[in-house]
Amino acid sequence: MKLKGLSRAAMTLILTSGATITHAQEDWRDIEWGDFIVRFGLSYVTPNDAATSLKYRVLQQWDLYNSSWEIDTAQTWQISGVWRPSDRWGFELMHINSASYDVTLDNFTGNPGRDQIKLGDFKASTTLAFANWYFLDPSYFSRPYVGAGINYTNYHTVSISRQFNEYLIDSGMSVAPGSFNMGHSWDWALQAGIDFNLDFRQFQYPLIINLAALYYMSDTNPTVDFPTDLGSDRLYSHFDYDPWIINIGLGTKF
Repeated sequence: MKLKGLSRAAMTLILTSGATITHAQEDWRDIEWGDFIVRFGLSYVTPNDAATSLKYRVLQQWDLYNSSWEIDTAQTWQISGVWRPSDRWGFELMHINSASYDVTLDNFTGNPGRDQIKLGDFKASTTLAFANWYFLDPSYFSRPYVGAGINYTNYHTVSISRQFNEYLIDSGMSVAPGSFNMGHSWDWALQAGIDFNLDFRQFQYPLIINLAALYYMSDTNPTVDFPTDLGSDRLYSHFDYDPWIINIGLGTKF
């Protein structure tokens, strides 16, 4: 009888304690997670376009000696998401999609009367992760911030031009069309921006206008591969993309 009484008391204590803990545990929907921001906008990209001249692994091809890359600016779209767990800190993930470029070689001497030849074209897509610091608290209309982080840049949709393939064959370097190849890179990134918060009463969520300037490092080692009588050969270069970017976007906060 005594054992049964003790067992009931222990069971009652366990159930009561469990109910108390369950009742005290906060519902995840009531936890203050901070702000979530989603933005969509346009990017104006100005690449550094510094590159070494194309050459063999050891020797220099005379027609390409002292040649340099020329790349114009590009426009594309970007999307980003920000989680702000506190008033001052935010963590941002951004994707800048497929900026398209034509690559022209300046100081090219392989065609008499012309000092340029089109090498090819490529696209660059970049994903960036930032930790941002906000200078003002959320009550202000405008909230400037700075951020530092990393970037992954993928160079894709790469193709060699018809003119450069003709040069490879006519010069005797190649026996058939070649290919232009780039790659990808990981490096650091910086940004500075400002959010303008527009809170309209008729809308459930506020409108956010964003302006930001970004700079990030990205370099790769492009190659031109082509077949020869003895098998294959390759021209090498080193390309510093290192773009400055202006972002203009619209978003909302949850």
